[in-house]
Amino acid sequence: MPLFPAFIDLSRKNVLVVGGGKVATRKVQSLLKFTRRITVVAPKVTREMKRIVKENGLRLKRRRFLRSDLKDKFMVVVAVDDLALQKEIYQLCEKKGILCNSVDSPELCNFIFPSLIVKGDLVVGISTSGKVPALSKRVRELIESCLPEDIDRLLELLERERSSLDRGEERQRRIKELVEKLLPID
Repeated sequence: MPLFPAFIDLSRKNVLVVGGGKVATRKVQSLLKFTRRITVVAPKVTREMKRIVKENGLRLKRRRFLRSDLKDKFMVVVAVDDLALQKEIYQLCEKKGILCNSVDSPELCNFIFPSLIVKGDLVVGISTSGKVPALSKRVRELIESCLPEDIDRLLELLERERSSLDRGEERQRRIKELVEKLLPID
């Protein structure tokens, strides 16, 4: 059965990333579009991760994962090759009701980190429910190639127009017409 997509406001949520390698670095880069409340825990981190942490005021703990790292966390991304550690963290998160994604181990996830398109406030998430992440990535590239370069500007324009109108069916109709005019489908 496919997974239900949900969009969550992470701006005031605490996120933990366990791992400091290339994959963890990519996950932090993606998460930065949604929150700055990120803690990274890893004995070793990439040079890029060090730069990202410093430039964005993130927390970095240069050591192995401790159970106490889960305190007050809403979401955890486990980006390590150690399957035993992935399983341990996942089980702890399940007990505590914390969202957990263990990279490349869908059986140790209670949410999937989708392939993302982020253009301003427009966010498109693509997932194969953890079955074939490479396909999600390719579909993302196909969709991204179809989007107008200025889609974020278009979103802002439409949002201003929408907020200037009274709520109700007339506003819905007007915005739908504008969207269809500005983004025609051949």
